[in-house]
Amino acid sequence: MKRGFSFSVTVVVSAIVFIYFCTVFVFIDRWFGLMTSPGIMNAVAFTGVAFMCVLNYAYAILADPGRVPSSFMPDIEDPEVPIHEIKRK
Repeated sequence: MKRGFSFSVTVVVSAIVFIYFCTVFVFIDRWFGLMTSPGIMNAVAFTGVAFMCVLNYAYAILADPGRVPSSFMPDIEDPEVPIHEIKRK
């Protein structure tokens, strides 16, 4: 698998970084102050959530998406599955 620059991944990572820095260093700092106990607790909690988001996104990017098993057969007796596809004009 070739790994290189991806514009969409860069946009998502940039958005996560921007939201993190704005939240921690602008909102929490002005709301509580980063050197107060509530400010530190909020910053640590938000950092944990942001870290889990980054890990989840990295796993979604790097994981194998999987494939349909070769033994898969659609259920013919299912009433919602048409036996023949309907051609539209």
